Amino acid sequence: SRVCAGEKMLLSKTYDTAVAQGALNTIITTIRSTPPGENIQLTIVRDGTTKDITLTPKPSLDKLGNPTGPQSIGASLAPNYIKSEYVQASSIGDAIAKSTEAVTTLTTQTATSLTGFFASLLSGKGAPAGQSMSGPIGVIRTGADIVSSNDFTAVIMFAAAISINLAVVNSLPLPALDGGQLVFVLAEAVAGRKIDQRVQEEINAAALLFLVIFSFSTAIGDVGSLIGL
Repeated sequence: SRVCAGEKMLLSKTYDTAVAQGALNTIITTIRSTPPGENIQLTIVRDGTTKDITLTPKPSLDKLGNPTGPQSIGASLAPNYIKSEYVQASSIGDAIAKSTEAVTTLTTQTATSLTGFFASLLSGKGAPAGQSMSGPIGVIRTGADIVSSNDFTAVIMFAAAISINLAVVNSLPLPALDGGQLVFVLAEAVAGRKIDQRVQEEINAAALLFLVIFSFSTAIGDVGSLIGL
């Protein structure tokens, strides 16, 4: 058996939309941790029909037959977006409370995901299960898919997510970003003297080079995803 493009996987329990990505990460982690040779059971929807299939996760192999990555089922998995539900506020105060809760939740999830992503990369473990970084090309592609759904609420949520992502990224303690400049200010306050301008410029230049290389790599990944590489 195999999983084909466009097919939907049915889970053994229902997940709230807010934790859909977390549920997906759990599935990917389960697939990757499956012992070699053992099977996993999946329930999928194929051409409108529910079907149980058995798959054996296998790692990618190089020309010599050596594993080059974790266990996989040979398919890319993504949350299956169905719809956005409207929540009616009962008053102005209730609207402020609901919007504050939504922004706080989205900001926390974004910060947690970014922190985990970079921590995993810096520790040499690679990207966490189910997580990847997209550049402008990937953002435009996702935005186009959301706009084509004609769901105004989804478009507003996407715009809010982009804005919060930019705010969180800009707050990272990298010298070329506002968060990095805050680190310099705090360092000067603790040291009681101003940091040498030349040293600060060299650190900013190195950080900017890192960001440019990282952005270029995400662009390559986005293009590869578009052309099916």
